[in-house]
Amino acid sequence: MKKIFLFCLILLSIVLIFKAFFPTEKIQLGKVGEKTEENKIKKFSSVSDLQAFLEENQNQAEGYGGGMGKAEIMMEDRAASAPSLNMTKEAPPETAGMGPDYSKTNVQIEGVDEADIVKTDGKNIYAVSGNNLFIVNAYPAENSKILAKIEFKSTPQEIYINGNYLIVYGYNNLVYDKSWFKKFKRQSPYTFFKVFNVADAKNPRQVRDLDFEGNIVSSRMIGDYVYLVTNYYAGGILDPVPYPRIMESGKLLNEKSAPEIFYFDMPYDGFNFVAVSAINVKNNNAAPNMAAYLLPASQNIFVSQNNLYLTYTKYVSEEELAADVLKEILWPKLSEREKERIAEIEKTKNYILGKSEKLQKINNLLQVCMMSLPQVEQDKLLDEVERVMKKKYEDLSKELEKTVIHKIAINKNSLDYQGYGEVTGTVLNQFSMDENNGYFRIATTKNRTWSRLEENLGNRESYNNLYILDQKMKTVGSLEDLANGERIYSVRFMQGRAYMVTFRQTDPLFVIDLKNPKNPRVLGKLKVPGFSQYLHPYDENTLIGFGKETDDQGVIQSLKLSLFDVSDVDNLREIDKVTMGERGSNSVALYDHKAFLFSKDKELLVVPVEIREEGRDDVVTMNEPAPCVGGNCFDPSPPRYQYFRGAIVYEISKNGFKLKGKIDHADNAEISTKDWYGYRSYETNVKRSLYIDDILYTMSDKYVKMNKISDLDEVKSLKLQFPVEKEEDFKVVN
Repeated sequence: MKKIFLFCLILLSIVLIFKAFFPTEKIQLGKVGEKTEENKIKKFSSVSDLQAFLEENQNQAEGYGGGMGKAEIMMEDRAASAPSLNMTKEAPPETAGMGPDYSKTNVQIEGVDEADIVKTDGKNIYAVSGNNLFIVNAYPAENSKILAKIEFKSTPQEIYINGNYLIVYGYNNLVYDKSWFKKFKRQSPYTFFKVFNVADAKNPRQVRDLDFEGNIVSSRMIGDYVYLVTNYYAGGILDPVPYPRIMESGKLLNEKSAPEIFYFDMPYDGFNFVAVSAINVKNNNAAPNMAAYLLPASQNIFVSQNNLYLTYTKYVSEEELAADVLKEILWPKLSEREKERIAEIEKTKNYILGKSEKLQKINNLLQVCMMSLPQVEQDKLLDEVERVMKKKYEDLSKELEKTVIHKIAINKNSLDYQGYGEVTGTVLNQFSMDENNGYFRIATTKNRTWSRLEENLGNRESYNNLYILDQKMKTVGSLEDLANGERIYSVRFMQGRAYMVTFRQTDPLFVIDLKNPKNPRVLGKLKVPGFSQYLHPYDENTLIGFGKETDDQGVIQSLKLSLFDVSDVDNLREIDKVTMGERGSNSVALYDHKAFLFSKDKELLVVPVEIREEGRDDVVTMNEPAPCVGGNCFDPSPPRYQYFRGAIVYEISKNGFKLKGKIDHADNAEISTKDWYGYRSYETNVKRSLYIDDILYTMSDKYVKMNKISDLDEVKSLKLQFPVEKEEDFKVVN
């Protein structure tokens, strides 16, 4: 039975991935970090060359993602000499001629701003709520008021504020009705990118209207430039403009100035463009500069002050390995006529026969060859294939799942491709990557491997790695096989160290020395119950962890804040911890670091939470039966639970946490506790918080609330609705 299964596996592998059967050609899988000759990047010399390439390979565009492996799109997410200790950046203290001190977006790298749904300049707050963007005069708090509302017909996703300029981008769901769009053969999604002059905040004025072909991946802002990364799948549709379009006010902006288009000289499964655009947000006459790459869809990005890194996951399947082995063993047994036929099939133009069609024809020839052999030879052949596959499986186990990293140097309008590297495993998010003194550092998880050949072959547990790549993207240092059976839950790079949290039943916090890039080593580890999904520096020797508590069996329970002392690697300790709620409690800050507010100077830590606790007799609880939905009814006697949805505020010091209080945006306490799993209170869930001077501002889709940091006494509450009397009092943006 095993031989029959193996034979079927081999034949299936031929159909799926077989590229060529010439005796001198092999699947080129190098060592970790190595790049084969065929993988060197190339640039199309002209638009006509790109068109010819797409036309030649039109039949090969049969799947999504590009030819260097399957892309697993995750939901998103992530200076050469700048330190990596980056806490929430605070504006300078107020002095003569200066404004108040205020919190800025919690970013990974100082000087590299990240887009968010809420921004402040210390005077006004700019907040996205649904399809609207509100401008709130927030300082001083007692005189705060809503100045303007910009209503979008497409939903804004995130914003930047740069001096007097407000930048807003999101998915353009109105593009399909645009006259210019209907003229295009390629009906792609578009990302809108709009710039407003808000010098007069009461009258925001749109000064730029751009549309970028593709879906947004992420962005960063350095100085006056926003670097926007988009993905779009071109499919097999041939278009007079074969590269990603940039539209400005309905006109094609880059028709006569095509972007640089890069590709690799290898087979593609489909034509996906990853486009990087540099946009000057203060000079409306400066055309955006775009560079596009024929690559699988980008998953996460990391941006330093000098470089932008695109990453995606590629996989090599057992079927690919089987094809390689079969080619080596079976080729000598083919007749010259069979070899000639295979060569003829391979030389056929791709627009005549697609890759899968070629593989099917080659498969038919090999089946005839296999079946024509005497039974004894067939058995020997299958035994040899199995033997070689086992050996190669061990040799190539690290190659089955890899992260590819492409490096692009950025400097204002300049985008300069530098090269790429490969490492084993998958990357969690942007915090799994870092750059320091010219070295790129990345932590990955190699997921568990199952082999379909034998039970005792390749059933490896997951493990974790850390790699260091030099300026040429060559791996110079590595740590592998950390925490077998676990996976990474969070990483934080701080100067010469990396802090890594893995989890299965307890939380091992690894402290890794990176001072010598060629010899990273584990300095120590601490195991405590639970795990941290986000790590944030308190200072150089102290780390804040935010995640979940677990019981002795590793079952997830409540939310958890931890404070770790990492000054003595031989005596790592958890200084303090606090838990919030019970099983089912959650926080957006676990997945989005921009919802995490910390100030060491103000001894302030704020996170939005959804806390679920068993109800008590002295509080209003959710005790009515749940409704039936779609014919499915819940337990008619559900447990009595109390819910809190809002911001939880702690005083934080070197010694630990002290609860200051909670801020609730619900319209009344009954709604906060009795609604069914939060469906009716979604618009009052707190999403962000910030401070200006001594006032804490919390934002939901419905309110902006202002409370004193000292005692959390409420100063004012603003409902996010613009009191318009005339239609022209607010802006409507298409």
